[in-house]
Amino acid sequence: MLQRFQQYCAAHGWPGDNARWLLAVSGGVDSMTLAHLCYHSGWETGIAHCNFSLRGNDSDDDERFVGQWAQEHKIPFFSTRFDTKNYAAAHGVSTQMAARTLRYNRFEEIRAAQNYTGIVTAHHAGDNAETILLNLTRGTGLKGLCGMQPASGYIIRPLLFATRRDIEACAAANHIVYREDASNAAIDYARNRIRHKVLPELQKINPSLTESLQQTIGRLSRTYRIIEEERKKIIARCCSFVNGETRISIPALKATPQYDFWLFEILQSFHFSGTVAEEVASALDAQSGKRFYSPAHILVKDRDTLIITLRPDTEKHGEFFITENCKALSAPLPMRFERRRNDKNYIPSREKNVATLAADKLKFPLTLRLWRNGDAFIPFGMKGMKKMSDFLIDEKVPLHEKNQQYVLLSGNDIIWAVGRRIDERYKITNETGEILIIKN
Repeated sequence: MLQRFQQYCAAHGWPGDNARWLLAVSGGVDSMTLAHLCYHSGWETGIAHCNFSLRGNDSDDDERFVGQWAQEHKIPFFSTRFDTKNYAAAHGVSTQMAARTLRYNRFEEIRAAQNYTGIVTAHHAGDNAETILLNLTRGTGLKGLCGMQPASGYIIRPLLFATRRDIEACAAANHIVYREDASNAAIDYARNRIRHKVLPELQKINPSLTESLQQTIGRLSRTYRIIEEERKKIIARCCSFVNGETRISIPALKATPQYDFWLFEILQSFHFSGTVAEEVASALDAQSGKRFYSPAHILVKDRDTLIITLRPDTEKHGEFFITENCKALSAPLPMRFERRRNDKNYIPSREKNVATLAADKLKFPLTLRLWRNGDAFIPFGMKGMKKMSDFLIDEKVPLHEKNQQYVLLSGNDIIWAVGRRIDERYKITNETGEILIIKN
């Protein structure tokens, strides 16, 4: 297993020269095997653990167990406790979604603060099989059938080559100690039902199901990359972005071969289901005014245009997180992100809809939200803090536009009053190594 692990990682260029990796370790067999393999491969690592306070003493015991292992192996240990249930209730999401959000946000905070190269998770081939089947049950497009990829932004998954049997065999052969999470055996969650009920039945038909799905993922992933390039061209041809709205030209869309397929590909970026996308396609010739809904957006059919806007309740309460590898954002505002090295020939744009920021000062994920009372920043060219409310007054912003003013944050700092002024602290200087350019 160690040799297979090292070969798989080498094929993907991991760990890399002078790399430092943050391992996500829960204490279960998957993550403890991952920690064992990284340690014996000579990786320089830190260990991050999340205590979600969901299983009483068992959660605390997991935290102590992982912390002790890290101490024995002289590996930096970062542990965080969350009140997951209260977070889920406050944000109106499931406990599983709350835990996922808290976990990855915290991992990214540690990675950025401690200068780790990336985050390493213990997802394996079995997890990928479950993901594909789960996506199928909910309805999905080609992207959903590609499952998890070996690398995604700062996250790498070096165990995707291995099945659960491989991991358990490695743990047994190397006397790897781990803790069992009783909740993994429960079938209250959809993923666990697939793991314990559906996959075993499918494996009776094909004992090598997991391996077969991995081969399928590889083929579909290559196909998806081709389609994604074409999708970008179609978006450029059919879509426009005006004042926070995404507008799809119906004539331009219908002039595209297989336009219903491409409409689905565009709409899934706004979390419209496949069923709703089909309803929209059927309504392209209908009268104006018909509305369609996704969890966060409203689509209105208006003459020869489909207009997508953020739902009012989402606008009021929503926070949108922008990861470091994000290239474009369509909602709640259209944004394009570009990185480049700083050099003497670069001259920042003076246009208000372009923010030029010192990338090495930013903490990801960035947060995009509407401004709130009490917000303050140091407008570019000034020395002291200024309340956002006063800044908007000085800028003579009309009331109806004030209510729609977005701000972009790095940590707790406002780095850009979107479309108006960046923060003085985040401007580029001669010492800036990398520049982030954001176009709204």
